[in-house]
Amino acid sequence: MTRAETELIDVLTPEGDPTGVRKSKSEVHLRGHWHRAAHVWIVSTDGRILLQRRSPRKENNPAVWDVSAAGHLSAGETSIDAAIREVHEELGLRLRADELRFMTTLLESCVLNRGTYIDNEFHDIFVVRRDVDLASLTLDPEEVAEVKWVRELRPDGTFVPHAEEYALVSTVVGSLH
Repeated sequence: MTRAETELIDVLTPEGDPTGVRKSKSEVHLRGHWHRAAHVWIVSTDGRILLQRRSPRKENNPAVWDVSAAGHLSAGETSIDAAIREVHEELGLRLRADELRFMTTLLESCVLNRGTYIDNEFHDIFVVRRDVDLASLTLDPEEVAEVKWVRELRPDGTFVPHAEEYALVSTVVGSLH
């Protein structure tokens, strides 16, 4: 069995309330159940934004640029715990809860992979201010192909389509200077 078939996720109502039901990650996406994910944007003290290029092995949006680190909340997990876990799993970077600055929650709904992957998510978005030496990161090759720093977000066809989130992060980063 794959991790998507065994990892349990809390199913939410379309308003974001818990239903008390837990289903496998694959079932959640097959049926289009609402669920939650944590997105972490790492921003350096001089205002650069860390991006990751998703592994070409990813089920959806392979080999395109994306948020610094992100992932689904496992059943019973908080957004902060998921954010810390995902950053460590994907980048090998340890964060503390007090480093995470919650920005907002955005809703995203899309259908991928010819209708076989229905993604109805609440994205809890966090920013972390930290200078990171890219060479010190330990990238999970199943998740991340490479990382880079950018001065500004210019999403195009080489990015996961999160237009509202990119605009929000650009505004927040601009206000940090």
